[in-house]
Amino acid sequence: MTLRKLRRGQWPVQDSLDLHGLNSDAARKLLLEFLRDATQNGLRHVCVIHGKGWHTDGGEGILKIRVRHWLTQCAEVLAFCEAPPNAGGGGAVLVLLKSGN
Repeated sequence: MTLRKLRRGQWPVQDSLDLHGLNSDAARKLLLEFLRDATQNGLRHVCVIHGKGWHTDGGEGILKIRVRHWLTQCAEVLAFCEAPPNAGGGGAVLVLLKSGN
């Protein structure tokens, strides 16, 4: 039920982070700081914009792949999914954070 609501974008996004144009190292550092700060500030629903990053060979962008990998490793993250089309679609993920309590 929780993941279904997240996928449908039924919770308002409380903050967002745009990683466009950053290299992998800078993006990872900024993402982890953003998630930690959001959790400490009591936020539960955030959006991370990484861009689609399509390459000429049709492969997925590096940040798109890495952001999803980093989110699986982050203790603050309860769940995440691709954003619905009106919130960035394949170029963003909606993230449900654990309660800061």
